[in-house]
Amino acid sequence: MDCKALLLVIFILAISTGISHCGIVLGLGKCPTVTAQSTLDKAQYLGVWYEYQRFPAIFEAGLDCTTATYGEDGDDISVTNAGTVRINLFGTKVVLNKNSVDGTATIPDSSKPAELQVSFGGFDMGNNSPNYFIQATDYTNYAVVFSCSEFLFVNIQFAWILTRDPGVAPTNLATLESNLSDAGVDVSKFMVIDQSGCPGRD
Repeated sequence: MDCKALLLVIFILAISTGISHCGIVLGLGKCPTVTAQSTLDKAQYLGVWYEYQRFPAIFEAGLDCTTATYGEDGDDISVTNAGTVRINLFGTKVVLNKNSVDGTATIPDSSKPAELQVSFGGFDMGNNSPNYFIQATDYTNYAVVFSCSEFLFVNIQFAWILTRDPGVAPTNLATLESNLSDAGVDVSKFMVIDQSGCPGRD
């Protein structure tokens, strides 16, 4: 299934099930004008990032304890996204399932190193164009990532604020959100991710 066909399916699901319950963020018209930072130190960006907050996304529905791990892969970057599905049973969080998916990130244009093209399982949402924009990162505390695809008269948006420490908000969170908002992103769509009591962590 190509990118346009997938977006059509998602759009039909959104209309048929109600946009507020479909697990995606839709906008009208073109994507917000979010720009990536001008530089990227790939070596510093590698490692584990924890989702502090994100936009609802079908592929992450029901997941908490979510992480993104980036590794060296020659000229490319390996990507492993992981999370758990848990329920609260009599005050105890019970893991129903652990999910992970592996992918690859490339930098199509070396003059724009913070604009990455990420694909999972051979499927490319960006049609070989950048689809993962690192708007801002200090490498040690936070990273702000945005992705958006256009189809007909709507756009589908994904956004993440990642941290190096699980469940710890960046001290400059208000500024990070304000910068996204200034670019036309509705930051009220962010949901905070539960990173407490996650399996396998000390």
